[in-house]
Amino acid sequence: MSHREIHVVVVGGSWAGVTAVQELIELSHVTYPRLMITMVEQRTQYFHKTGLIRGLVDKKYADQMFIPYSRLFLDGGITNPNHRFVCARLKRVHESYIEVTDGGRLYYDYLVLATGTEYSSLPVTQASSVEECRLMYSTMRSAIEAANTILFVGAGAVGIGLCGEVAEMFPDKKLVVAHARSKLLNPDLSDGFAKETERKLRQMGVEVRLGEAVIPLEPSVRSKNGSSTSSSTTSIIHYQHQQRQWTVRPQTFATTLGEKIECDLAIWTTGSRPNTEFIARLPASDPRRPHVEPETGRISVRATLQLADSMYPNIFAIGDVNSLPLSEKYATSAVSQAKHAVRCLKLLMDEGYDFRVKMSPEMAYDSAMAAPTEAYSTNLKRQKTVVVTLGKKQKVSNTLFSRFNSWAWGSKSDRRYLIDKAQKMLNY
Repeated sequence: MSHREIHVVVVGGSWAGVTAVQELIELSHVTYPRLMITMVEQRTQYFHKTGLIRGLVDKKYADQMFIPYSRLFLDGGITNPNHRFVCARLKRVHESYIEVTDGGRLYYDYLVLATGTEYSSLPVTQASSVEECRLMYSTMRSAIEAANTILFVGAGAVGIGLCGEVAEMFPDKKLVVAHARSKLLNPDLSDGFAKETERKLRQMGVEVRLGEAVIPLEPSVRSKNGSSTSSSTTSIIHYQHQQRQWTVRPQTFATTLGEKIECDLAIWTTGSRPNTEFIARLPASDPRRPHVEPETGRISVRATLQLADSMYPNIFAIGDVNSLPLSEKYATSAVSQAKHAVRCLKLLMDEGYDFRVKMSPEMAYDSAMAAPTEAYSTNLKRQKTVVVTLGKKQKVSNTLFSRFNSWAWGSKSDRRYLIDKAQKMLNY
């Protein structure tokens, strides 16, 4: 048992971040009693993003999606004074501290980044308070209820899941899914999985249009001086579209195949980007290899989930924010990554990295290299269960067990999107 004072900062309060905190708390009980844990999260309460699409059509479910963090650091019914929750947004990562939105600095020996992904087209994912989330949910839900014809642009797991929820809740609405790729879902999933998902959507009455990117046919935009700006000015149209998309109104879209789609509500589920701008200015040992991948916007990591840049062995990135493949961007994978990162972090502690770095960077680097950290990639060999839910009664899975479970339980499982596990995770 070591009595060194060690500061660990975890940024992000969803599956990956909360699991990392729990693992660190357990570590403080067993080996490092003076482990100081700080969790930084921009929201005042946990927001259950896994159930995002159910909340858009089911108000009762949406009311359960906000869970206070107040019990996270409870230890025998008492809050441990060594640990704290900071409600703030991460602005910038430095070598030994982070900057947050209130201008404060939080110093760390080890940093775990679990900042997740946001959808610019689903503004509820960017809300910072419970009140703001509920207001946005109400606006979005009202638009879905009022529309007769809804176009879903993008057919990843979020777009398909939301379409399935709407199809089940409002069977009389006309629903159209338009997807630029030739098959549904992420490209790393099998053709059979994609075709089965497509079959079930069509069975629910959804029109599926593949290989068709869509472009909104908006009227010309008037500038302040009254002059006309061409509708081909992409950035202006995109901005207007984002501002107006949750307004029910007649809309026409052109497809890349030369056809038109008419609707009165278009829901865009494309354009998700991980939250990584805060690390872009952290000095890299090789300027030709930035910390953030230009193509994906994700943080480049080694197999151990540490930054790919060996200059920062004490910084880990887990969950949606890192450069692991799309097959690792699910709640179950986020939990596995968090546990693995903390195991590697402990090995660094055992080698005394946090102690040695205060004396000599070279000595600290040697200790980091000596730590017998394991590659998370070894865990990728096992088959991951991927489930796409289409309302309460339908789902598509890639494992035999999950498919049997779906057949056996049918609608009784109620497809609660793991909210019960989230409540348990936060000690409720």
